[in-house]
Amino acid sequence: MDYQKVDPALGIAMDAEGRDPSARDLTVLVRLTEPPSPDQLEQLRRAGVESASGPDVARTVLTGTLSREDVETLADQPWVRSLSLSATRRPT
Repeated sequence: MDYQKVDPALGIAMDAEGRDPSARDLTVLVRLTEPPSPDQLEQLRRAGVESASGPDVARTVLTGTLSREDVETLADQPWVRSLSLSATRRPT
């Protein structure tokens, strides 16, 4: 896994004690180097990136609920720029 692509908060969440590596319980922001090809879209969908479908597939920032295994797989892809843990926004 390319750890340079994973932000610190996501790295900590992935290493949490007792985490099932195959459970899809990490809400992740996936940044791509360019809009995904059809093969890349399919890989993103299999990994749990829900926003990799629909009419606007030319985006380079996508979100999904991924497992630790999915994050490790995507981090090794040269077309993935970075992965970060999505945070809940609160009113100020």
